[in-house]
Amino acid sequence: MNIDLLFTANGDAGLILSQTLPQKAIGIVFDFETGLFTIEYADMDYLELNIPVQSDFYATLDATRHLHLGSIVKSQIAQAYQVPIMFMDDPYRMEALNNTPPIKSPLAAFEAFMKSCVFGQPVHRGDLADEGSSSCILGDSAPSSLQFAPHLARARNLESAPRAAPSIGPSGPGLGGGSASHHTSRITRQSSDKNSNED
Repeated sequence: MNIDLLFTANGDAGLILSQTLPQKAIGIVFDFETGLFTIEYADMDYLELNIPVQSDFYATLDATRHLHLGSIVKSQIAQAYQVPIMFMDDPYRMEALNNTPPIKSPLAAFEAFMKSCVFGQPVHRGDLADEGSSSCILGDSAPSSLQFAPHLARARNLESAPRAAPSIGPSGPGLGGGSASHHTSRITRQSSDKNSNED
């Protein structure tokens, strides 16, 4: 597996992988001493990356609360979400992360990130001796041209679909007038029918 670290001009950062991870990551740890990332999984397993981050990027990472994480397989986005970035030997980092609201539309956020990427570097290569793998894993594909794989495309459309607002107004005539029956018209009708049957 090969992994690149990409940045936008606004300081958003993300890891782009050439394969999907065997399980979902729950966090990424960065060590300022070594410049290396570690991807951590829920079952306490982890993946240590093997190429140090350039020190020029340290300040940007220090200001980042989360990293985008996505897998590009056959020129399609096959996996995409966000994970918190933690720093080795930083006991106050978790407190700061607890005050960070979750991203409401993770696929849309990843899509926007990819369309805005402007620079980056490799941070992991499955075969460090392979000089041909040093280039970006996207190859000749522009980040902005990538499309979601079908299963994620459907999820992305659901994210952007308008959501119906819950009905909170008073029920119409003949549908019951108690405050407990003002939830939705359907619930009120069921309650009314039940009362009629009991009579």
